[in-house]
Amino acid sequence: MKDLKKIQNLAGDEFWPTMPVVTVSGDDSAPAIPMDATQPEGEEVVQAWQRVAVLEVVPVSEAYWGFMAGDHVQFMNVPVQLLEGKFGVRVGDGEVKFFVIPVDMKSRLELKLVEVTDMNDAKYSDLPLY
Repeated sequence: MKDLKKIQNLAGDEFWPTMPVVTVSGDDSAPAIPMDATQPEGEEVVQAWQRVAVLEVVPVSEAYWGFMAGDHVQFMNVPVQLLEGKFGVRVGDGEVKFFVIPVDMKSRLELKLVEVTDMNDAKYSDLPLY
């Protein structure tokens, strides 16, 4: 085999950006997505979830966001909209890990959990929600 990492000198930090991860506990009152649900059916369940994790990207940068729930991993290929570095994501019935990927694939970002709240929290009325 050709060891491309060695041949192309890909061992430096500049070639290995990190993906910061935040873990959020599940909401026992949230309905679960059925195992055999289609994507539209699953999204209908997600829209019923009332708990929201408020996340912050530091420094404020263009980034993609995603989640890991069990062995299911997805990310949105459209940059996340931020309000002063923050955005909200719905929290379902199980533990979930949220992450961000810098659009430039090089920046070193942090992802912070500001708080877990609900959909009706007035202080986040303008927060972009996913």
